[in-house]
Amino acid sequence: MAISIENPLCRVPVGMILDDSCPVVNLSHFWIKLRENRSTDDMPVEIPVSFLRRFGEWCAEHGVKGKFSFVPMPGGLGTIDLGLPGFSRAHLQEWIDAAKDIIWPNFDFTPEMITHCKVVDLSDWTMTEEWEQGEWAENPIPAERLSPYIAAALRILRNIDIPAEGVTSPGAFARKDLDAYGAATLWAQKEINGNPTPFFFCEVYHRAEDPLPYPKLYSLDKQKGECCAGIIAGTGDWFAGWEGNNRNAIQSPDLCITEDLKGGRMPQLIAAGCPAIMVSHWPGFYFQGEEIGFNIFKTVVERLNQLPNIIWMKTSEIAHYWIARSMSSISETADGVRISSSVACEKFTLRLPNAQPGEWCLDGRPLCRVAGPLSLESGTWTQDGSDIVLAFDLCPGDATVSRAS
Repeated sequence: MAISIENPLCRVPVGMILDDSCPVVNLSHFWIKLRENRSTDDMPVEIPVSFLRRFGEWCAEHGVKGKFSFVPMPGGLGTIDLGLPGFSRAHLQEWIDAAKDIIWPNFDFTPEMITHCKVVDLSDWTMTEEWEQGEWAENPIPAERLSPYIAAALRILRNIDIPAEGVTSPGAFARKDLDAYGAATLWAQKEINGNPTPFFFCEVYHRAEDPLPYPKLYSLDKQKGECCAGIIAGTGDWFAGWEGNNRNAIQSPDLCITEDLKGGRMPQLIAAGCPAIMVSHWPGFYFQGEEIGFNIFKTVVERLNQLPNIIWMKTSEIAHYWIARSMSSISETADGVRISSSVACEKFTLRLPNAQPGEWCLDGRPLCRVAGPLSLESGTWTQDGSDIVLAFDLCPGDATVSRAS
C-alpha cells in the first residue's frame, strides 16, 4: 500500500506575506532617506493604527492568514520595547496592542531583522555603515555574528510579549548561505523562544521558469524534533510596490488571479498542489492613505475565496506541516497504519490506497465519516474512489490508524 501524506484536508495552502510593517512608523520614509539620501518630505512619517485595524478586521472577516513583519528597530530610530523617539509611548503601545488583538490571531509576527536598514553594533546598539540588505546580503555572514543578531531581533519582540514564530529577511539578507541561515534561525529561536520548529522567509519564486515554491527544510533532526523551514513566496509584489508612493509600481489583481479564476500565478500554483503564498509591502498597502495595494489585495482575496480547494494558513502552520511530513515515519499494520513523529501537526492528512471499507479509528477513537475529501476536518475520514483519506491532529510519539473491529 503506497501511503501518501496529502495536503492539509486535501486543500492547497494559501497565505499572504506582508513585509516592511512595523509599529507606527512608515518604514519607506526612513529607508529611502537613509539609503538613497533623498528627501521624503512628501511621504507620511507613520501608517496609522486606524489602517491597521481596517486591514486586520477585513482579513479576519475573509479568512485571510499569513505573515506580518514587526521590524524591531525601524529605520534605526529606537527599539520598540523601549520606545521610538518622536512618538509617544502611548501611541506606540496603542499600535502594538491593536496588532496583537486584531492581526496576530491570523498572522505570524516576525522581526524583519533589526532595523531593515543599517546593521546594528550589538555592543552599543549604534548603526554601522553596513546594510542588512546590502553587505549582509551580498556576503556570507559568519555564524558568530549571524546567530546573535537574529537572537537580538527576536529578543526585542519577546520583550513586548511577542514570541515571534519565525524571522524575515530584509531584502536578500543572509541569502548567500541558506543552510547557515536556517541553522542560525533555529539556534536563535531555541535560545529566545524555545521554538524547535521555526521558519524564515527569504526567497521569492514568481517567474514561470522558477521551481515550484515548496518550503525547504534546514537542520532537520528527527531525533531531537528540530528543523527550520524556509518559506518561499510564489508571487512578486503585484499590488502597489514597496515605496508606498510610486504609481508605476501599481499592478493588476489579474497577475495573481483573473476574474474567471483560471489565469494568473495563484491558479497555476494551486493546480500544482503547491503552497501558494503572495507577498507585498505594508507601505504599498497603505499608499499614502489611498490604500491602493490593500484594495487590489481585496479583489484578489475575493476571487481566491471562490475556489473550493484552498485553505488559508499562517506561514508557521505551513512550515509545521512540511516539517511533519519529513519527520513522520509510516508503516503498515494488519488493519491500518502506524505513524511515528517527533513533532505535532494539525490537520495531518493521510491517503490509504485501495484500503478496505469500514469505520476508521485513531488510537481506538472513532473518526467521523464525511461526504468527500473537501469536507474533511480534523477527526474525520472519507472514501475517495478506492482510497480512504483521513485527517487528524498528529501528536508527537506513535499513533495508530485502523479499521474498527
